[in-house]
Amino acid sequence: MSVFLSVVLVASVALALYHFRWLEKPASHLRAALKMLPVLLLAAYALAMGAPVLLVLALALAALGDLCLAYDGEAPFISGLIAFLASHIAYVALFWPETETGLILASAWRYAAAWFFIMLTGLLLFILWRPVGKLAIPVAIYAAAILAMSLSALAVKPVLPSAAATLFVMSDTALALQRFLVKPGDPIAKRLKRLVWGAYYAAQLIFALGIAGLPRF
Repeated sequence: MSVFLSVVLVASVALALYHFRWLEKPASHLRAALKMLPVLLLAAYALAMGAPVLLVLALALAALGDLCLAYDGEAPFISGLIAFLASHIAYVALFWPETETGLILASAWRYAAAWFFIMLTGLLLFILWRPVGKLAIPVAIYAAAILAMSLSALAVKPVLPSAAATLFVMSDTALALQRFLVKPGDPIAKRLKRLVWGAYYAAQLIFALGIAGLPRF
């Protein structure tokens, strides 16, 4: 079983790395499948490891979000937004029983990180409110969800969830800038796409390994 789990984990990482080559390719069913598989394999790994159901659910919903966002257009974007919203809610529910607000107040780095997440969320909403147009309300709801997830991660004792949440916020910030503020032909768009995917997958990998653990031989 440990060998099988190791294979699943290695396959997930390998596919995530391979997907960097597909970031600039046109939308297609193949590209969507390749984008979905890395995190879907993490969900399968967490399930096989006997991890909490909420972790498996959060990863599976994120994989669904990856599938949706692999396509162009407003409808796939909204579908992806909903999937990731549900994923963040699952993460909040996962962390909730272990959260200790006092941890944030008692730790300088956690306290600073919490305020950074809060101020970054407010700043992004202020900057993006007009560019996102009629998507302003859905985007604001999503922003509240990822903020709740980030603060919940900061309020649990293990450090890895905080690191994963930070990478997730970094990825979503870059995605928001790339989608709503940067022109498609701008050279920085390519760099932002790499940052979005790299930080996002690293976040999910850390969540999966930090909670489910490594295979036991």
